[in-house]
Amino acid sequence: MARDLQVDQDGNLVIDPDTHDLAMVDGLDEIAQRIKATLEIRYGEMVNLDPEMGADYTNFLGKNFNENFAAADMTSAIEADVPEVESVDSIRFIKLPHRKLKVTFTATVQNDDGTTSTVEGGLPVAT
Repeated sequence: MARDLQVDQDGNLVIDPDTHDLAMVDGLDEIAQRIKATLEIRYGEMVNLDPEMGADYTNFLGKNFNENFAAADMTSAIEADVPEVESVDSIRFIKLPHRKLKVTFTATVQNDDGTTSTVEGGLPVAT
């Protein structure tokens, strides 16, 4: 599994309190962080780096929010951009005040040894 710099809920780099170096994340936590990062990128936003990366937020706009279409868009983005994901088991939307949503996800991922594990996470989305 991959290893990456750890970020907090706001996307800021985390400093390890013991070593005072940048904190690292690996294993299932790294995959969950990468899924969250994928969902935070709007499809087509990274024109010069990877125009196919990110989630399509078109179905979040307007008064007739369709959870099924939005969940399908999120699932497609996760499966396309995070190769360890075998399946997205759930995408849920929790309505928050001020036209915001919290998107939560659960996915089954392939471990290096061939077994599978479950990862979970979430992120706020302004609609």
